[in-house]
Amino acid sequence: MATTIRLQDQVYKDALMCGDVTQLAYVDGTLVGAIMCRLEAQQGGGARLYIVSLGVLAPYRCMGIGSQLLARSLAACGGDPEITSAQLHVHCGDEEAQAWYAGRGFHVQERIPGYYKRLKPPDALLLSRALPSGTHEEQPAVAAAPAGGGGTPPGS
Repeated sequence: MATTIRLQDQVYKDALMCGDVTQLAYVDGTLVGAIMCRLEAQQGGGARLYIVSLGVLAPYRCMGIGSQLLARSLAACGGDPEITSAQLHVHCGDEEAQAWYAGRGFHVQERIPGYYKRLKPPDALLLSRALPSGTHEEQPAVAAAPAGGGGTPPGS
């Protein structure tokens, strides 16, 4: 089940300002997926990676593209000891997404009643995952590019 949420334009602008944590995926020069993230300051110091959105076009799902996008965004945080965790919200009824993220090391931190205004039920789960500080996660071989990188898409 894919949950579609409309985001305001400023959300996209903010994500593009965060460098390589926002990634695009191309297949044969066609944009087929994206992960949009931002860095958020944490109380007491440090930062966390917040995953705003992750999506892959339906014909390209189950090919590992979403996993590769996530891995690249997490790897972009590698080496920065200030970025200690990754978080995102998932609709409480989206069991497929919950299982997908659980398989990638995320766990439920809390349930947030009334988080979504236009979804039934309106509750969200806050998922989180600790990031290894000062180390680089393995970067998969994927045709992906930083969203703000401005280069030519791979394969074109």
